Amino acid sequence: MNEDSVYDPDSAPYEPSDEEIAQMRAASPAEAAAVDALILRECSDRWQKVAKIVGNLIKEFDQSYPHLPFAYIQARMDELEDMGKVEIVGHVWSMRYSEIRLAPSPSGAT
Repeated sequence: MNEDSVYDPDSAPYEPSDEEIAQMRAASPAEAAAVDALILRECSDRWQKVAKIVGNLIKEFDQSYPHLPFAYIQARMDELEDMGKVEIVGHVWSMRYSEIRLAPSPSGAT
């Protein structure tokens, strides 16, 4: 993480509301795959703030998925990390204090 990224313990991570959670659970597998593709398109092999990635995607996301909360982007980042496609340092729900990058390819992969 960058040196200017100092975690503020008094700044609680964002927690989606029950309504937002219900909206995210209603997303289709095709929507999840499309949002994953948006995220992966913005990521690189260099660490970037999660807030920057979300900010870069929010307009396109809102236009394409007006029925989904912006928090769905962060939820999908969590899933991409679980799938080994990205690495996240910090807590993805604390966007200003977390960073994301593409996961390195396994050595020897072509």
